[in-house]
Amino acid sequence: MIIVKLMGGLGNQMFQYAAGRSLACRHNAGLKLDVSFLESDQKGVAARAYELRHLNISADIATSREVAEMTGCGKSRIETMLARFRQITGLTKLKSNVFLERHFHFNQEFLTASDNTYLEGYWQSEKYFKEIEEIIRREFVVRYPLAGKNLEISELIKSVNSVSIHVRRGDYVTNPETRRTHGICSLEYYLESIKEICKRAPDPHFFVFSDDMEWVRRSLKIDYPVAYVDFNGSDNAYDDLRLMSLCRHNIIANSSFSWWGAWLNSNQGKLVVAPRTWLMDKSHDTSDILPDAWIKI
Repeated sequence: MIIVKLMGGLGNQMFQYAAGRSLACRHNAGLKLDVSFLESDQKGVAARAYELRHLNISADIATSREVAEMTGCGKSRIETMLARFRQITGLTKLKSNVFLERHFHFNQEFLTASDNTYLEGYWQSEKYFKEIEEIIRREFVVRYPLAGKNLEISELIKSVNSVSIHVRRGDYVTNPETRRTHGICSLEYYLESIKEICKRAPDPHFFVFSDDMEWVRRSLKIDYPVAYVDFNGSDNAYDDLRLMSLCRHNIIANSSFSWWGAWLNSNQGKLVVAPRTWLMDKSHDTSDILPDAWIKI
């Protein structure tokens, strides 16, 4: 059995799931999800809920006992003591089976991780799951049919040379620590990205997605047809992700959310423009985050 710890928003949870599914497939093993962090106070970070339930995934939720027995740590002191007793008496392995992400770039050792492993990290590279790409694409389909305004905008997206633009602000702006780590894509980045798309894609029609649409409308001037997709909230962010993936081309932010919107785009000949600087914190090697075919600006 493989257990993967879920942290962060939908995009991060998708990376974590994809890595877990990849390792589970290698061992023909079951996959379970540890959602205990998402059910905790999540102090110091933007609180997130378990969002993978909206996708066609194939995994059960791990029990606290299963997590404790694999990691040696439980929610309570009694649970932890019980897990360690079972390890000492040989009922479970004495050695902790936690495989911890040591750095941001791809870790080749992941490919040889054993069965009965607990994964803790973000795993933000397609190299962790590239060999099961088709499985991931099938499982990352939204469970519910398009409806209402989302259905209407999807029809427009399919009828034009559609280009999604994702502007991520939110805690990248309001949380000082998050801003120091991630930074914000500049207005110049978006203007250059639009210019690059327009060189290669005739008659573009832009579809803007953002958690700060007021800033976008005020600051980002686009001299082409544009639609502002401003009717989905945090409870159905998966609909924004789905609509981004339906666009023919994508301009993404330094965000795992729009990364997946672009990666799930199955259009032949798609153009994806992404920020060359993924993190402001230069101590991290981000060379494996963006697929080679994507345009870096």
